[in-house]
Amino acid sequence: MKLSVCLIVKNEEERLEAAVESARATGLAHEIVVTDTGSTDGTVALAKRLGARVSHFEWCEDFAAARNACLKEALGDWVLWLDADERIKAGSGPALKRDLQDQQIVAYHMVREDFFSRERPDKFSEMYQMRLVRRSLPTKFIGRIHEHLDPAPFELAARMRKGVGVSGARLQHWGYTNDRLPDKLRRAAKLCEMELADRPGQMYYQVELARSLLMLDEPGSRERGMAVLGDAALALVAQKHSAQAPSPMAASLIEQLLAVPNQAWVSIDDLLELSCRWFPKSVPLVWSAARTWSIRGDWDKAEAALRRVMELVDRGTHDRYMSFDPRVGEDARFNLGVVLIRQARLDEAEAIFTTLADSPRRGPDARQNLAAIAEVRRQG
Repeated sequence: MKLSVCLIVKNEEERLEAAVESARATGLAHEIVVTDTGSTDGTVALAKRLGARVSHFEWCEDFAAARNACLKEALGDWVLWLDADERIKAGSGPALKRDLQDQQIVAYHMVREDFFSRERPDKFSEMYQMRLVRRSLPTKFIGRIHEHLDPAPFELAARMRKGVGVSGARLQHWGYTNDRLPDKLRRAAKLCEMELADRPGQMYYQVELARSLLMLDEPGSRERGMAVLGDAALALVAQKHSAQAPSPMAASLIEQLLAVPNQAWVSIDDLLELSCRWFPKSVPLVWSAARTWSIRGDWDKAEAALRRVMELVDRGTHDRYMSFDPRVGEDARFNLGVVLIRQARLDEAEAIFTTLADSPRRGPDARQNLAAIAEVRRQG
């Protein structure tokens, strides 16, 4: 089975080599295919020096179009999509080799670790990305940004009586570091606006547009972001009696709405109920519910939600389609100790903080709480 590693790039001279070398390190890349969309630096020359086969595509504000053009250049049985600010995680070669040999799988999700600072390799979030796909699969990319395959590999796999797997290989991504984030947010907002003009009413792009605008610290961006978020919220309300979510992106929308103070589009109780009904295995939503119940002082429900987060993370049964920090399991355990103190259940709280006392992250606060519990007992 031959593997084509495909990248679309523009002005990525500083990052491209690390991405390509991570693919070479697996020992499985039959070819590196680079499609350049208009670089003005040394990207093209570097790609050729690295042994990549380079093609050119005139940028038209459409990532799907660029990816489809790149896909036409690939010759392998499998295509692995990689961005210039990503790497295939070291040690992924054996898992990737197993993936390529499975005749019953047509595509794979890969867990991508998203880093927010080059100085903090311990701090990242992770989520699924569908990046490894059989080239023969009759599907193509759609979407000006956050492009995705249509028909979805899940649908095609069902028709073919085959499956979509989860790769043991991982990706690592440095696209959201502070130095790059503002430009990425501006580009995302622009392309989401264009995508919604092309195909109005897509909840996915409404949520992504709102997120990008709300994160930008620019005149008018927050007001515009709130307006878009409101439109998406009203669409959510119209579907609230449905047994299933109107879109997987409804999970991110609910998370955003729970984080917006005093929003009046959807009641908090409705959001909590919808998150439980539609996305019972979503760690970010259960975590948001725990925070909400804690703010309300409903310690029993906060406790139940925190225990649910711990269960999902510890058992690995959680939904990976929303990005979250995998250390949230430890955070939930710590917060559970705090909630137990609020309920005057000191023995249980003490046991939890004792397990965290040696944690590099939570240890100092855990020891402080243990000292506070000891003082309460001494005075009592």
